[in-house]
Amino acid sequence: MAEKRPVVKKNRPRRFYDYSLLFTVIFLSVFGLIMIYSSSSYAAQLKFGNASFFMMKQAKIALGGFILMIIISKMDYHWYGKFAVFAYVLSYILMIAVSLFGKKFNGKRRWLGVGSLTFQPTEFVKIALIVMLAVMIVQMGKNINTKNGVALIIVTTIPIAGIVAANNLSSGIIIVGIAFVMLFVACKKKKWPFCLRICRSRAFGVCRPHCHGS
Repeated sequence: MAEKRPVVKKNRPRRFYDYSLLFTVIFLSVFGLIMIYSSSSYAAQLKFGNASFFMMKQAKIALGGFILMIIISKMDYHWYGKFAVFAYVLSYILMIAVSLFGKKFNGKRRWLGVGSLTFQPTEFVKIALIVMLAVMIVQMGKNINTKNGVALIIVTTIPIAGIVAANNLSSGIIIVGIAFVMLFVACKKKKWPFCLRICRSRAFGVCRPHCHGS
């Protein structure tokens, strides 16, 4: 009789949650709901007869976000890299669209919407840039520690950050901050990310007068 070969079990990828991060997200969400209730309960009671109207509306959105977060956490994150370039290009299209056709609030166009459904393209830009930079850093490998590697990250970040900053300076700064942190973590030579910080201060030093003047 032929000897039975031992069955080799395939190692499944281990999945785990960063519980400290999960707790932080839950805490900030609950804290935000409490602040919404505190600031809007009186107006909600007068207008809708329900002091928790705005809080419950936001709580439903938060619940949907948590469900989506759990679903996404079960997916292989390498899959996102396939859409990195597409999402990055789409970021420019959305930001140009919001500048031309966005809904105007307080003198700024920051929202795109169809009917009652609205969203801020800047939130999509943040996610798209994170995925794009992650793919670039992985592909560059050790070259991320060179001047050319750092320059490529800067060139990829600054244009989209500048377009965002034209309508929303704080979001533009956050986008540059995201790139700075990713570059700082990726580089072994920690001096290179400070070049990005210098570029950020110079870039937004130019953008600030324009943003306040518009």
